[in-house]
Amino acid sequence: MSTHRSVKITLCNGKGGAGKTTLAVLLATAFQKAGHRVGLIDRDPQGTATRWIEQTGELELATPDSNHRLTVIDTPPRLDSELLHQSLAESDCAILVSSPSPADLWTSQDTVKTITAHLPKERAARILFNQVQKRTVLAQNLASLTERIGIPALQSRIGRRQAFQHAPLLGWSALDAASREELLSAALEIAALAQ
Repeated sequence: MSTHRSVKITLCNGKGGAGKTTLAVLLATAFQKAGHRVGLIDRDPQGTATRWIEQTGELELATPDSNHRLTVIDTPPRLDSELLHQSLAESDCAILVSSPSPADLWTSQDTVKTITAHLPKERAARILFNQVQKRTVLAQNLASLTERIGIPALQSRIGRRQAFQHAPLLGWSALDAASREELLSAALEIAALAQ
């Protein structure tokens, strides 16, 4: 990543329930644990990330002109949102958060169209599969889902874990070692993409 400017990473999905806000906050925290100066811009009108950060005190809320080394942007779950379009246009990398469910397939395909329309052409876009349950049929068919969605997936996957439900109240300390390892692995992979 460049040392002269803030690197911006947008997390998006066209519908709620995929875990976008949860991963925005937890990945930002993982970047911070890895030694980056991180801020989070909460552009989702629900304001969940803002409340989470106010509750735990583990991250800084950012503005577009904040001087953070890395900025994670949480976006509204609406593909027609100008806030989403603006976030993509100014980002170095877009991460489409999707569960490995057939119901999310269509929304993810539509989200890719929005990413393609607004993310600068030379910037990377990837799928981050969330709520993955190992040894299930859906988990074994992620390659097929990735192909149908239409952009590459990160190698990292985030499992379905009870600890993530406790994190908005208890912060990073709510996570077990396996959860932290998954998040740090995804953060490192995303950081490499956003260079």
